[in-house]
Amino acid sequence: MDDSAKPHDAAEARIAQLETQLAAALKRIAELEDLLNRNQRGGKRQAAPFSKGFPKSDPKKPGRKSGDGYGTPPVFRAMPEPAPADQVIDVPPPAACPHCGDAAAAIESIDEQVQRDIEVRTVVRRFKIPVARCACCGRRRRGLSPLQTSAATGCCASQIGPMARSAMVFMNKTLGVSIGKIADLFGTLWGLEVTPGGVNHTIQSIGRRCQTDYQSIIDAVRKAKHVTGDETGWRIGGLGAWLHAAATPDVCAYLIDTARGADATDQLIGANFSGTLVHDGWKPYDRYARATHQQCNTHLLRRCNEMIEAATPGAARFPAAIKSILQRGLLLRDQRDAGERSLRSTRIHATKLAGRVSALCKPTKRNRANERLAAFLYRHARHRFTYLRDTGVDATNWRGEHAMRYAVVNRKVWGGNRTRRGADVQAILMSVLRTLKLRGVDAIDWLRRKLTHLNPPILT
Repeated sequence: MDDSAKPHDAAEARIAQLETQLAAALKRIAELEDLLNRNQRGGKRQAAPFSKGFPKSDPKKPGRKSGDGYGTPPVFRAMPEPAPADQVIDVPPPAACPHCGDAAAAIESIDEQVQRDIEVRTVVRRFKIPVARCACCGRRRRGLSPLQTSAATGCCASQIGPMARSAMVFMNKTLGVSIGKIADLFGTLWGLEVTPGGVNHTIQSIGRRCQTDYQSIIDAVRKAKHVTGDETGWRIGGLGAWLHAAATPDVCAYLIDTARGADATDQLIGANFSGTLVHDGWKPYDRYARATHQQCNTHLLRRCNEMIEAATPGAARFPAAIKSILQRGLLLRDQRDAGERSLRSTRIHATKLAGRVSALCKPTKRNRANERLAAFLYRHARHRFTYLRDTGVDATNWRGEHAMRYAVVNRKVWGGNRTRRGADVQAILMSVLRTLKLRGVDAIDWLRRKLTHLNPPILT
Protein backbone atom coordinates (compact mmCIF):
# COMPACT_ATOMS: atom_id res chain seq x y z
CA MET A 1 0.00 0.00 0.00
CA ASP A 2 1.20 3.47 -0.84
CA ASP A 3 2.41 5.37 2.25
CA SER A 4 0.50 8.47 1.08
CA ALA A 5 -2.77 6.60 1.58
CA LYS A 6 -2.20 6.06 5.31
CA PRO A 7 -2.98 9.65 6.43
CA HIS A 8 -6.07 9.57 4.24
CA ASP A 9 -7.29 6.34 5.83
CA ALA A 10 -6.67 7.72 9.30
CA ALA A 11 -8.62 10.86 8.46
CA GLU A 12 -11.51 8.79 7.13
CA ALA A 13 -11.55 6.75 10.32
CA ARG A 14 -11.49 9.90 12.43
CA ILE A 15 -14.36 11.41 10.41
CA ALA A 16 -16.41 8.25 10.86
CA GLN A 17 -15.78 8.35 14.61
CA LEU A 18 -16.80 12.01 14.85
CA GLU A 19 -19.93 11.36 12.79
CA THR A 20 -20.91 8.56 15.20
CA GLN A 21 -20.35 10.83 18.20
CA LEU A 22 -22.31 13.64 16.52
CA ALA A 23 -25.25 11.34 15.83
CA ALA A 24 -25.28 10.19 19.46
CA ALA A 25 -25.06 13.79 20.68
CA LEU A 26 -27.91 14.90 18.39
CA LYS A 27 -30.05 12.01 19.63
CA ARG A 28 -29.34 12.95 23.25
CA ILE A 29 -30.16 16.61 22.54
CA ALA A 30 -33.47 15.59 20.99
CA GLU A 31 -34.32 13.46 24.04
CA LEU A 32 -33.49 16.29 26.44
CA GLU A 33 -35.48 18.81 24.39
CA ASP A 34 -38.48 16.48 24.43
CA LEU A 35 -38.14 16.03 28.19
CA LEU A 36 -37.88 19.80 28.69
CA ASN A 37 -40.94 20.47 26.54
CA ARG A 38 -43.01 17.87 28.40
CA ASN A 39 -42.03 19.32 31.77
CA GLN A 40 -42.86 22.85 30.62
CA ARG A 41 -46.24 21.76 29.30
CA GLY A 42 -46.95 19.75 32.45
CA GLY A 43 -46.27 22.79 34.65
CA LYS A 44 -48.94 24.79 32.81
CA ARG A 45 -51.52 22.02 32.68
CA GLN A 46 -53.86 22.85 35.55
CA ALA A 47 -56.28 20.01 34.86
CA ALA A 48 -53.79 17.41 36.05
CA PRO A 49 -50.96 19.15 37.88
CA PHE A 50 -49.72 15.95 39.50
CA SER A 51 -49.70 13.77 36.38
CA LYS A 52 -46.53 11.76 35.78
CA GLY A 53 -47.32 10.76 32.22
CA PHE A 54 -48.99 7.64 30.86
CA PRO A 55 -49.57 4.74 33.27
CA LYS A 56 -46.95 2.00 33.22
CA SER A 57 -47.83 -1.32 31.64
CA ASP A 58 -46.50 -3.22 34.66
CA PRO A 59 -46.97 -0.89 37.66
CA LYS A 60 -45.54 -1.81 41.02
CA LYS A 61 -47.81 -2.69 43.89
CA PRO A 62 -48.69 0.55 45.75
CA GLY A 63 -47.38 1.19 49.23
CA ARG A 64 -44.35 -0.08 51.07
CA LYS A 65 -43.13 -3.64 50.97
CA SER A 66 -44.19 -5.48 54.08
CA GLY A 67 -41.51 -7.16 56.13
CA ASP A 68 -41.47 -9.49 59.09
CA GLY A 69 -43.87 -8.24 61.72
CA TYR A 70 -44.59 -5.07 59.70
CA GLY A 71 -47.28 -2.83 61.12
CA THR A 72 -50.24 -3.73 63.31
CA PRO A 73 -52.21 -6.77 62.18
CA PRO A 74 -55.81 -5.92 61.26
CA VAL A 75 -58.28 -6.77 64.01
CA PHE A 76 -61.32 -4.82 62.92
CA ARG A 77 -62.91 -7.83 61.19
CA ALA A 78 -62.43 -10.17 64.15
CA MET A 79 -65.39 -10.84 66.43
CA PRO A 80 -65.10 -8.35 69.32
CA GLU A 81 -65.39 -9.28 72.95
CA PRO A 82 -68.98 -9.51 74.21
CA ALA A 83 -70.15 -6.07 75.25
CA PRO A 84 -73.51 -4.52 76.19
CA ALA A 85 -75.45 -3.69 73.04
CA ASP A 86 -77.67 -0.66 72.61
CA GLN A 87 -79.97 -2.72 70.42
CA VAL A 88 -80.52 -6.44 70.07
CA ILE A 89 -82.29 -7.28 66.84
CA ASP A 90 -83.88 -10.65 66.16
CA VAL A 91 -83.44 -11.37 62.48
CA PRO A 92 -86.42 -13.13 60.83
CA PRO A 93 -85.79 -16.72 59.72
CA PRO A 94 -84.70 -17.32 56.15
CA ALA A 95 -87.31 -17.50 53.42
CA ALA A 96 -88.03 -20.55 51.34
CA CYS A 97 -85.04 -22.40 49.95
CA PRO A 98 -84.07 -20.84 46.60
CA HIS A 99 -83.04 -24.25 45.25
CA CYS A 100 -86.04 -26.51 46.05
CA GLY A 101 -88.66 -24.07 47.38
CA ASP A 102 -89.04 -25.85 50.73
CA ALA A 103 -90.08 -23.45 53.53
CA ALA A 104 -90.11 -25.98 56.38
CA ALA A 105 -86.40 -25.93 57.22
CA ALA A 106 -85.60 -26.28 60.96
CA ILE A 107 -83.50 -23.67 62.77
CA GLU A 108 -80.33 -25.45 63.86
CA SER A 109 -78.29 -22.55 65.32
CA ILE A 110 -78.21 -18.80 65.95
CA ASP A 111 -75.23 -16.86 64.58
CA GLU A 112 -74.27 -13.41 65.80
CA GLN A 113 -73.10 -10.28 64.08
CA VAL A 114 -71.97 -7.09 65.82
CA GLN A 115 -72.39 -3.75 64.04
CA ARG A 116 -70.95 -0.41 65.14
CA ASP A 117 -72.56 2.69 63.70
CA ILE A 118 -72.68 6.40 64.46
CA GLU A 119 -75.82 8.11 65.68
CA VAL A 120 -76.87 11.26 63.85
CA ARG A 121 -78.20 13.30 66.73
CA THR A 122 -77.93 16.86 68.00
CA VAL A 123 -78.04 17.42 71.76
CA VAL A 124 -79.79 20.60 72.92
CA ARG A 125 -78.81 21.79 76.40
CA ARG A 126 -80.71 24.53 78.18
CA PHE A 127 -78.78 26.02 81.08
CA LYS A 128 -80.69 27.55 83.98
CA ILE A 129 -78.13 30.01 85.30
CA PRO A 130 -78.65 31.43 88.79
CA VAL A 131 -77.85 35.12 89.04
CA ALA A 132 -76.88 36.44 92.48
CA ARG A 133 -76.31 39.95 93.73
CA CYS A 134 -73.61 40.63 96.28
CA ALA A 135 -75.04 42.05 99.51
CA CYS A 136 -71.80 43.95 100.14
CA CYS A 137 -70.96 45.66 96.82
CA GLY A 138 -74.21 45.10 94.94
CA ARG A 139 -72.55 43.53 91.90
CA ARG A 140 -74.20 40.68 90.02
CA ARG A 141 -72.55 37.34 89.29
CA ARG A 142 -73.69 34.19 87.50
CA GLY A 143 -73.06 30.52 88.00
CA LEU A 144 -71.11 28.61 85.35
CA SER A 145 -71.45 24.97 84.27
CA PRO A 146 -68.38 23.05 83.05
CA LEU A 147 -70.30 22.32 79.84
CA GLN A 148 -70.69 26.03 79.02
CA THR A 149 -68.21 27.35 76.46
CA SER A 150 -69.27 30.94 77.05
CA ALA A 151 -70.94 32.97 79.79
CA ALA A 152 -72.91 35.06 77.27
CA THR A 153 -76.68 35.43 77.67
CA GLY A 154 -79.36 37.67 76.21
CA CYS A 155 -79.01 38.14 72.46
CA CYS A 156 -75.92 35.86 72.50
CA ALA A 157 -77.52 33.08 74.53
CA SER A 158 -77.60 30.63 71.59
CA GLN A 159 -74.23 28.85 71.65
CA ILE A 160 -72.55 25.92 69.90
CA GLY A 161 -71.46 23.11 72.23
CA PRO A 162 -67.87 22.04 72.93
CA MET A 163 -67.94 18.80 70.94
CA ALA A 164 -69.29 20.51 67.82
CA ARG A 165 -66.76 23.34 68.08
CA SER A 166 -63.91 20.89 68.57
CA ALA A 167 -65.01 18.90 65.53
CA MET A 168 -65.07 22.07 63.42
CA VAL A 169 -61.46 22.88 64.31
CA PHE A 170 -60.35 19.29 63.66
CA MET A 171 -62.10 19.14 60.28
CA ASN A 172 -60.63 22.43 59.11
CA LYS A 173 -57.06 22.30 60.43
CA THR A 174 -56.38 18.56 60.32
CA LEU A 175 -58.57 17.21 57.53
CA GLY A 176 -58.43 20.34 55.38
CA VAL A 177 -62.22 20.71 55.00
CA SER A 178 -63.25 24.23 54.05
CA ILE A 179 -65.46 26.22 56.42
CA GLY A 180 -68.27 26.28 53.82
CA LYS A 181 -68.31 22.49 53.60
CA ILE A 182 -68.19 22.20 57.38
CA ALA A 183 -71.31 24.37 57.61
CA ASP A 184 -73.04 22.20 54.98
CA LEU A 185 -72.05 19.00 56.79
CA PHE A 186 -73.37 20.14 60.17
CA GLY A 187 -76.64 21.30 58.64
CA THR A 188 -77.15 18.18 56.51
CA LEU A 189 -75.99 15.45 58.89
CA TRP A 190 -76.88 16.83 62.33
CA GLY A 191 -79.46 19.50 61.58
CA LEU A 192 -77.25 22.07 63.29
CA GLU A 193 -77.63 25.21 61.20
CA VAL A 194 -74.48 27.32 61.24
CA THR A 195 -73.06 29.80 58.75
CA PRO A 196 -69.50 29.74 57.33
CA GLY A 197 -68.91 32.92 59.29
CA GLY A 198 -69.98 31.16 62.47
CA VAL A 199 -67.57 28.31 61.77
CA ASN A 200 -64.77 30.80 61.19
CA HIS A 201 -65.60 32.63 64.43
CA THR A 202 -65.47 29.33 66.31
CA ILE A 203 -62.03 28.51 64.89
CA GLN A 204 -60.68 31.97 65.68
CA SER A 205 -61.93 31.89 69.28
CA ILE A 206 -60.42 28.47 69.96
CA GLY A 207 -57.14 29.65 68.44
CA ARG A 208 -57.03 32.52 70.91
CA ARG A 209 -57.65 30.11 73.79
CA CYS A 210 -54.68 27.98 72.71
CA GLN A 211 -52.10 30.79 72.65
CA THR A 212 -50.49 29.74 75.93
CA ASP A 213 -50.28 26.14 74.69
CA TYR A 214 -48.63 27.37 71.50
CA GLN A 215 -46.01 29.20 73.53
CA SER A 216 -45.40 26.03 75.56
CA ILE A 217 -44.77 24.12 72.33
CA ILE A 218 -42.28 26.73 71.10
CA ASP A 219 -40.47 26.65 74.46
CA ALA A 220 -40.24 22.86 74.22
CA VAL A 221 -38.79 23.08 70.69
CA ARG A 222 -36.13 25.55 71.81
CA LYS A 223 -35.06 23.24 74.65
CA ALA A 224 -35.02 20.08 72.52
CA LYS A 225 -31.76 18.27 71.80
CA HIS A 226 -32.68 17.49 68.18
CA VAL A 227 -34.91 19.63 65.95
CA THR A 228 -35.79 19.23 62.26
CA GLY A 229 -36.66 22.38 60.32
CA ASP A 230 -38.40 22.87 56.99
CA GLU A 231 -40.40 25.51 55.13
CA THR A 232 -42.80 25.83 52.20
CA GLY A 233 -44.78 28.50 50.40
CA TRP A 234 -47.99 29.98 51.83
CA ARG A 235 -50.29 32.93 51.14
CA ILE A 236 -51.79 35.65 53.28
CA GLY A 237 -54.48 37.66 51.55
CA GLY A 238 -53.27 36.39 48.18
CA LEU A 239 -49.70 37.61 48.77
CA GLY A 240 -46.68 35.36 49.11
CA ALA A 241 -45.65 34.16 52.56
CA TRP A 242 -43.83 31.20 54.11
CA LEU A 243 -44.86 28.42 56.43
CA HIS A 244 -42.02 27.35 58.74
CA ALA A 245 -41.98 24.21 60.87
CA ALA A 246 -39.72 22.95 63.66
CA ALA A 247 -40.37 19.33 64.62
CA THR A 248 -39.12 16.90 67.25
CA PRO A 249 -40.35 13.33 67.91
CA ASP A 250 -43.14 14.56 70.19
CA VAL A 251 -43.60 18.29 69.47
CA CYS A 252 -44.14 20.36 66.33
CA ALA A 253 -44.32 24.17 66.05
CA TYR A 254 -45.45 26.14 63.01
CA LEU A 255 -45.02 29.79 62.07
CA ILE A 256 -46.49 31.69 59.11
CA ASP A 257 -44.51 34.79 58.19
CA THR A 258 -43.86 36.94 55.14
CA ALA A 259 -40.10 36.45 55.71
CA ARG A 260 -38.24 33.31 54.75
CA GLY A 261 -34.90 34.11 56.37
CA ALA A 262 -33.44 33.57 59.80
CA ASP A 263 -35.72 36.23 61.33
CA ALA A 264 -38.59 33.79 60.97
CA THR A 265 -36.75 30.68 62.17
CA ASP A 266 -35.47 32.63 65.17
CA GLN A 267 -39.07 32.94 66.34
CA LEU A 268 -39.36 29.15 66.37
CA ILE A 269 -36.04 27.78 67.61
CA GLY A 270 -34.44 30.91 69.07
CA ALA A 271 -31.38 32.80 67.85
CA ASN A 272 -29.06 30.91 70.22
CA PHE A 273 -30.23 27.37 69.54
CA SER A 274 -27.45 24.99 70.59
CA GLY A 275 -28.91 21.54 69.91
CA THR A 276 -28.69 19.46 66.74
CA LEU A 277 -30.48 21.02 63.76
CA VAL A 278 -31.50 18.74 60.89
CA HIS A 279 -32.38 20.59 57.69
CA ASP A 280 -32.25 20.50 53.90
CA GLY A 281 -29.17 22.72 53.50
CA TRP A 282 -31.04 26.02 53.21
CA LYS A 283 -28.43 28.76 53.69
CA PRO A 284 -30.12 30.77 56.52
CA TYR A 285 -29.67 27.76 58.81
CA ASP A 286 -25.88 28.33 58.62
CA ARG A 287 -26.17 31.32 60.95
CA TYR A 288 -26.84 29.02 63.93
CA ALA A 289 -23.18 28.67 64.78
CA ARG A 290 -23.79 27.17 68.22
CA ALA A 291 -25.88 24.33 66.79
CA THR A 292 -24.64 20.99 65.49
CA HIS A 293 -25.89 20.57 61.93
CA GLN A 294 -27.06 17.56 59.94
CA GLN A 295 -28.00 18.22 56.32
CA CYS A 296 -30.47 15.97 54.56
CA ASN A 297 -28.81 13.13 52.65
CA THR A 298 -31.91 12.39 50.59
CA HIS A 299 -31.85 15.86 49.05
CA LEU A 300 -28.22 15.42 48.08
CA LEU A 301 -28.73 11.90 46.71
CA ARG A 302 -31.57 13.21 44.57
CA ARG A 303 -29.35 16.01 43.30
CA CYS A 304 -26.57 13.54 42.44
CA ASN A 305 -29.01 11.29 40.55
CA GLU A 306 -30.28 14.23 38.49
CA MET A 307 -26.73 15.32 37.68
CA ILE A 308 -25.71 11.78 36.68
CA GLU A 309 -28.70 11.50 34.37
CA ALA A 310 -28.01 14.81 32.61
CA ALA A 311 -24.17 14.75 32.51
CA THR A 312 -21.70 13.19 30.10
CA PRO A 313 -19.92 10.02 31.29
CA GLY A 314 -16.86 12.03 32.30
CA ALA A 315 -18.78 14.70 34.18
CA ALA A 316 -20.94 12.06 35.89
CA ARG A 317 -17.97 10.57 37.75
CA PHE A 318 -17.95 13.23 40.47
CA PRO A 319 -21.65 13.04 41.50
CA ALA A 320 -21.43 9.24 41.25
CA ALA A 321 -18.50 9.22 43.68
CA ILE A 322 -20.38 11.50 46.11
CA LYS A 323 -23.45 9.27 45.85
CA SER A 324 -21.35 6.20 46.67
CA ILE A 325 -19.95 7.88 49.81
CA LEU A 326 -23.42 8.92 51.00
CA GLN A 327 -24.79 5.43 50.47
CA ARG A 328 -21.84 4.02 52.39
CA GLY A 329 -22.74 6.27 55.33
CA LEU A 330 -26.35 5.08 55.30
CA LEU A 331 -25.18 1.46 55.24
CA LEU A 332 -22.96 2.08 58.27
CA ARG A 333 -25.93 3.60 60.09
CA ASP A 334 -28.08 0.55 59.35
CA GLN A 335 -25.33 -1.77 60.60
CA ARG A 336 -25.01 0.25 63.80
CA ASP A 337 -28.75 0.25 64.43
CA ALA A 338 -28.85 -3.51 63.83
CA GLY A 339 -26.11 -4.05 66.43
CA GLU A 340 -23.56 -5.17 63.85
CA ARG A 341 -21.27 -2.18 64.40
CA SER A 342 -20.41 -0.06 67.44
CA LEU A 343 -21.01 3.66 67.84
CA ARG A 344 -17.26 4.19 68.14
CA SER A 345 -16.78 2.53 64.74
CA THR A 346 -19.38 4.73 63.01
CA ARG A 347 -17.83 7.84 64.56
CA ILE A 348 -14.45 6.92 63.12
CA HIS A 349 -15.99 6.26 59.72
CA ALA A 350 -17.87 9.59 59.87
CA THR A 351 -14.55 11.43 60.05
CA LYS A 352 -13.11 9.35 57.22
CA LEU A 353 -16.14 9.85 54.96
CA ALA A 354 -16.13 13.62 55.56
CA GLY A 355 -12.43 13.64 54.63
CA ARG A 356 -13.13 11.75 51.40
CA VAL A 357 -15.83 14.24 50.46
CA SER A 358 -13.50 17.18 51.10
CA ALA A 359 -10.71 15.54 49.07
CA LEU A 360 -13.04 14.98 46.12
CA CYS A 361 -14.23 18.60 46.25
CA LYS A 362 -10.83 20.33 46.35
CA PRO A 363 -9.75 20.00 42.67
CA THR A 364 -11.31 22.55 40.30
CA LYS A 365 -14.06 20.99 38.19
CA ARG A 366 -14.47 21.68 34.48
CA ASN A 367 -18.20 21.08 34.65
CA ARG A 368 -20.05 24.06 36.16
CA ALA A 369 -22.68 21.91 37.87
CA ASN A 370 -19.95 19.81 39.45
CA GLU A 371 -18.13 22.93 40.60
CA ARG A 372 -21.29 24.27 42.29
CA LEU A 373 -21.89 20.94 44.02
CA ALA A 374 -18.25 20.73 45.11
CA ALA A 375 -18.33 24.23 46.58
CA PHE A 376 -21.49 23.43 48.52
CA LEU A 377 -20.17 20.11 49.82
CA TYR A 378 -16.77 21.48 50.79
CA ARG A 379 -18.37 24.08 53.05
CA HIS A 380 -20.63 21.53 54.73
CA ALA A 381 -18.69 18.26 54.60
CA ARG A 382 -18.70 17.91 58.39
CA HIS A 383 -22.48 18.45 58.47
CA ARG A 384 -23.14 15.43 56.29
CA PHE A 385 -22.44 12.56 58.73
CA THR A 386 -23.55 13.86 62.14
CA TYR A 387 -26.03 10.98 62.29
CA LEU A 388 -23.09 8.55 62.47
CA ARG A 389 -21.78 10.31 65.58
CA ASP A 390 -25.12 10.61 67.41
CA THR A 391 -27.72 7.83 67.43
CA GLY A 392 -30.54 10.30 68.07
CA VAL A 393 -29.98 12.25 64.84
CA ASP A 394 -31.76 11.43 61.57
CA ALA A 395 -29.84 11.22 58.30
CA THR A 396 -32.62 13.07 56.48
CA ASN A 397 -35.13 15.79 57.27
CA TRP A 398 -38.06 13.41 56.88
CA ARG A 399 -39.57 14.65 60.12
CA GLY A 400 -39.81 18.18 58.72
CA GLU A 401 -41.22 16.86 55.44
CA HIS A 402 -43.95 15.02 57.34
CA ALA A 403 -44.79 18.21 59.24
CA MET A 404 -45.15 19.99 55.91
CA ARG A 405 -47.43 17.33 54.45
CA TYR A 406 -49.80 17.81 57.36
CA ALA A 407 -50.04 21.52 56.47
CA VAL A 408 -50.00 21.21 52.68
CA VAL A 409 -53.33 19.35 52.85
CA ASN A 410 -54.90 22.65 53.89
CA ARG A 411 -52.96 24.65 51.32
CA LYS A 412 -54.26 22.48 48.49
CA VAL A 413 -57.85 23.15 49.56
CA TRP A 414 -57.84 26.93 49.98
CA GLY A 415 -54.28 28.14 49.32
CA GLY A 416 -53.58 29.99 52.57
CA ASN A 417 -55.23 32.56 54.83
CA ARG A 418 -57.06 35.77 54.07
CA THR A 419 -55.75 37.83 56.98
CA ARG A 420 -52.73 38.11 59.24
CA ARG A 421 -54.90 37.15 62.21
CA GLY A 422 -56.11 34.07 60.37
CA ALA A 423 -52.51 33.07 59.62
CA ASP A 424 -51.57 33.37 63.29
CA VAL A 425 -54.54 31.21 64.33
CA GLN A 426 -53.61 28.73 61.60
CA ALA A 427 -50.09 28.36 63.02
CA ILE A 428 -51.37 28.05 66.60
CA LEU A 429 -53.98 25.38 65.90
CA MET A 430 -51.78 23.36 63.53
CA SER A 431 -49.05 23.33 66.18
CA VAL A 432 -51.46 22.18 68.88
CA LEU A 433 -53.16 19.53 66.74
CA ARG A 434 -49.90 18.16 65.31
CA THR A 435 -48.34 17.96 68.77
CA LEU A 436 -51.39 16.11 70.10
CA LYS A 437 -51.11 13.69 67.18
CA LEU A 438 -47.41 13.04 67.88
CA ARG A 439 -48.19 12.40 71.54
CA GLY A 440 -51.08 10.04 70.82
CA VAL A 441 -53.72 12.31 72.40
CA ASP A 442 -57.29 12.46 71.08
CA ALA A 443 -57.41 15.98 69.62
CA ILE A 444 -61.20 16.41 69.69
CA ASP A 445 -61.44 15.27 73.30
CA TRP A 446 -58.54 17.57 74.29
CA LEU A 447 -60.22 20.55 72.62
CA ARG A 448 -63.53 19.68 74.26
CA ARG A 449 -61.88 19.70 77.69
CA LYS A 450 -60.15 22.98 76.79
CA LEU A 451 -63.50 24.55 75.99
CA THR A 452 -65.13 23.28 79.19
CA HIS A 453 -62.60 25.05 81.44
CA LEU A 454 -60.69 21.88 82.37
CA ASN A 455 -57.48 23.34 80.87
CA PRO A 456 -55.73 20.08 79.95
CA PRO A 457 -51.94 20.44 79.59
CA ILE A 458 -50.50 20.22 76.08
CA LEU A 459 -47.19 18.84 77.41
CA THR A 460 -47.04 16.32 80.23
